[in-house]
Amino acid sequence: MRPVLVTAGATRNPIDAMRYISAHSSGRTGVAIASALVVHGCRVHFLGSPEACLRANAIPSTEEFADTRDLMERMEIWVRANPQGWVIHAAAVGDYELAGSAVGKISSNLETLTLTLRPTPKIADRVRFWSDDITLITFKAAPPLTDGESLVKICRKQLERTRSDLVLGNVLGSLATTTTLVDDSGSEAFDDRAEALHALAARVAHT
Repeated sequence: MRPVLVTAGATRNPIDAMRYISAHSSGRTGVAIASALVVHGCRVHFLGSPEACLRANAIPSTEEFADTRDLMERMEIWVRANPQGWVIHAAAVGDYELAGSAVGKISSNLETLTLTLRPTPKIADRVRFWSDDITLITFKAAPPLTDGESLVKICRKQLERTRSDLVLGNVLGSLATTTTLVDDSGSEAFDDRAEALHALAARVAHT
């Protein structure tokens, strides 16, 4: 059975020595997938945020990441070492970072504070450059009120851009009830997120 890398939780892109920009992501989804795969007998390496790793008690192999670039570096190391494995990239990756070095501590007495940010690398777009033989599953969160048909279109664009084998799509505001799996052969909609995650884990475990 091929090895599996699961990423989960949110990156923390620093703005000074104490503060960072992050997303609302606990890592529960990645933990659930990785735990299910362990039960199926898969050899799983879990790469998570500090919060996500605290939830990953049932996963024997875990590793923490910090900011977006740290996550990217750790993923690249794993993929190059396991070029025919699976990557399930469920982490909430920060799209922006401070333009410049996050040095010292910004004063808390300022009346206003302006930060200049720059885009971070798109990790999902780079995985195929590390190994063309990897099997890649990525996640996409669509804006609130996105309908099912539009969600599939959004996921298909990500499928093509990242050259993913499968994209799991959700709609913000209805994460528990609006989920779809999209691959080259079509799409499958789910009214329950847990069912979608179970279907995803089963597909990985039995391939």
